[in-house]
Amino acid sequence: MTDRLDEYLSLLLKWNRAAGLTAFEDREEALAKGVLPSLAAESRLREGWRVIDAGSGGGFPAIPLALKRPDLRWTLVEPSAAKAAFLREAARHLALEAEVIEATLEALLDERGRQWDAATIRGLRLRKGPLRRLVRALAPGGRILVWSAGERAREYRRWLEEIGLAVKPVPTGQHGLVLLSGDVPRGTLEAPPMP
Repeated sequence: MTDRLDEYLSLLLKWNRAAGLTAFEDREEALAKGVLPSLAAESRLREGWRVIDAGSGGGFPAIPLALKRPDLRWTLVEPSAAKAAFLREAARHLALEAEVIEATLEALLDERGRQWDAATIRGLRLRKGPLRRLVRALAPGGRILVWSAGERAREYRRWLEEIGLAVKPVPTGQHGLVLLSGDVPRGTLEAPPMP
């Protein structure tokens, strides 16, 4: 994984300024604040799962996880054309099992029949309604993983618990940043409204 991770970080830093991918200014910062916290979720994803990454931006957490876990199948959702172009180039260059969709999460969730086993969110400020819709798009027994900090992390945790998920905080190795792991019940959640 190390050579491919180096390739990813080189590509990220090459595209970063023009595409506005991340606030990371160098390889060490991208590794410490981007890659390592992303990998905190590795053990929370089961083999062969289909995973949606909402607001993929510069590829955190999806690309480090995809490099570490080639058994996972990714859907990377990003509304910015420049960021989506970067994600497509990274997926092609690194030969990742990833579909890049240039759209908002809300627009993608409007499509009927899509379902994933897990969802990842980092750096995207979702409201409670779209978060609920995302959880409904997950298979029973699936999992939602949210990287957040401070009051926003407490808000996400409260919302996930109100939706009916059991939430477990997971350390990320980055001060102040927590990974919230929410398990979707094996029974059915409230059905989405019919059109």
